[in-house]
Amino acid sequence: MQALQLKQTFKTNISDIYALFGDDEGMILFALEKFYALIPFETREYCIQKFEGNEISQDEIIASLSYPSMFGDRRLVIVKNFNKKLTMQETEKWLDYVDNIVEGNILVLVNCPTIKAAVNQFAVDVDCNSMGLIDYVNYIQTLFNFYKVKYDKSALSEIVNRCNKDFGKINNEVNKLMLYAGSEIPIDRQVIESVVATDTETQVFEFIYAIQDGSYDKAMEIIEVLLGRGDKPSMILATITLTFRRMFAIMTNDGDEDFLCERLGMKKNALFMARKKIDATKRRVGGFLSKLKEAIYYLYQLEYDFKSGKISQENALDLAIIHLMGKTYAK
Repeated sequence: MQALQLKQTFKTNISDIYALFGDDEGMILFALEKFYALIPFETREYCIQKFEGNEISQDEIIASLSYPSMFGDRRLVIVKNFNKKLTMQETEKWLDYVDNIVEGNILVLVNCPTIKAAVNQFAVDVDCNSMGLIDYVNYIQTLFNFYKVKYDKSALSEIVNRCNKDFGKINNEVNKLMLYAGSEIPIDRQVIESVVATDTETQVFEFIYAIQDGSYDKAMEIIEVLLGRGDKPSMILATITLTFRRMFAIMTNDGDEDFLCERLGMKKNALFMARKKIDATKRRVGGFLSKLKEAIYYLYQLEYDFKSGKISQENALDLAIIHLMGKTYAK
């Protein structure tokens, strides 16, 4: 099932084992919040136990699951990111566990393929991957309808795009919009543009594309927005450097989409847009690859100068902007 269905499912049935899988951290956190809500707030400190990584002890996890809740309700045990191969003995212990489940206790596996394989037939799968645009829009509509918020349906995709399809950011921004609008102000494109901030990576891409288009005023407006909302100059500079490095890798690598996304830490929609912009720039900018390489070297040097204390982070960002605009990547 999709993570969004959890709350509805809990109304009719709560299983003993859930296996969350996927790469959208926002969606995983959303799902975990639904599990936390099953435990009364005042007893969560005592009834929720977390394990993470390959060094955790299988015996400790199973022992934790075997304890009845001291408050007579549920006990929640969460295991994250365990992918180490199980021994035959460990697999047998998990099978013994599912034969002797303590009523009310819940095991939640988050990206734990080997434990999931051991208890596969007893686990409920929960998909925490990024969804399509229409799924996110439908989710936002459901929230707005439930809270009786007025909205322009045609503008809702703008929320998703400005958050780069990151579910955690979408959730945060939707809550911010509902607080701003209440039940009186209709949420339209203008309100969304005023309230919803695009994420730093998306903004930096737009900053670079503005420079390539020769739209320097627009480029500076983007930097001012980032600084105005509290982004540190060092973080903006690091993101600019990362973006140029990604663009260079995209231009010089023939790997397929999955390979590039994994190597560069990008989502497929971001990779698609980057490739589209790069192709458009290559057609009108002479020697774009060599200019890109030169920019990366310069940006790395600025980061080194800042980190070694030669210049401040503010000066480093200013020099990066001056250099990139001075090179006139649009021509």
